[in-house]
Amino acid sequence: MNCWKTIRISRDYGSLRLMMYSGFTMLFSFLFYYLAVSSIIPTTESPTISLPFFIMSIIAVFLVHKILHLIPLWICGKKAMIKTRWISFFPMLSVKVSRPLSRNLYLTALLTPIFTITLIGALASIMLPMYIAYISILSSIHFGLAFYDILYASYLIKAPKQSYVENHAEGLHILIKQAV
Repeated sequence: MNCWKTIRISRDYGSLRLMMYSGFTMLFSFLFYYLAVSSIIPTTESPTISLPFFIMSIIAVFLVHKILHLIPLWICGKKAMIKTRWISFFPMLSVKVSRPLSRNLYLTALLTPIFTITLIGALASIMLPMYIAYISILSSIHFGLAFYDILYASYLIKAPKQSYVENHAEGLHILIKQAV
């Protein structure tokens, strides 16, 4: 297989700029989500939630996001796992796959957490209107995390339909079969 394109988002945009875009995505999605949902669903008085429980909820959103990346791969019978590397005191989780994946399967794995957690957040807002503020915060954190997935997906949508994607430390390699 030949490499059609290499996508190195952190080199192309810069790590600081990507973190700023992700932060702005979190902020604006919170403003939009909370205003839209609270205007549609009548809210009641918001009960208090303890800080440790809220922090654990944020960590759970990160873990569920990564696990939801793996589910389409496992359903298709691919070997995939979550690798952890530590940067100072913070664990960096990444999904590792042993072989190149088809473009469509990689896109499905990229976008599964976005659709699933967004649907769960919307249903939770409808069923638990007293927790709309907390659900909005968790959903906006997820949108900020999903910013990277959407950015990668925007590149992959432009790739040839029969291509394959290989994940490397420096970025993604989009591979196409060699001409015979």
